[in-house]
Amino acid sequence: MTETIVRLAQPQDEDGIVELCVLLHEENGLFPLSDTKVRALVKRALDRQGGIIGVIGDLGSPVAGIQLAIDQMYYSDQYFLAEGFNFVRPDHRKSDFAVKLIDYAKMCADKMAMPLMMGILSNHRTEQKIRLYERRLEKAGAYFVYGRQYAGPGAWDN
Repeated sequence: MTETIVRLAQPQDEDGIVELCVLLHEENGLFPLSDTKVRALVKRALDRQGGIIGVIGDLGSPVAGIQLAIDQMYYSDQYFLAEGFNFVRPDHRKSDFAVKLIDYAKMCADKMAMPLMMGILSNHRTEQKIRLYERRLEKAGAYFVYGRQYAGPGAWDN
């Protein structure tokens, strides 16, 4: 059995990462998907403009990925590393990929000497995701939603 490697995404991975984002949205999207915004986010990360994407899989065919961005809270000058998404294709979930992506994010935070913030906004296998994150990270809150009906059609309608 080979070791799972998380690597820094390369420009050749762009279409595959966008595809991962579309699959992620199909499972967990609360708001309508904007292909333009997804592609812009991916391009910024590939250009190392305030963030990165770590992926698992062959060049051009990632099967899992995590997007991390440098951010600040509205009330502080302190920077932190914020997870934008962490996703493993459904056909690769019987693997250690989700754990490896979390560990990759923690490694990036350590290298950058920044706190890492990760969260779960999901309506699919939520409890399993929470247990995974609780085993690997310190818990610091929860998400709640009101007025979903104002968001338009989305995956949560299923």
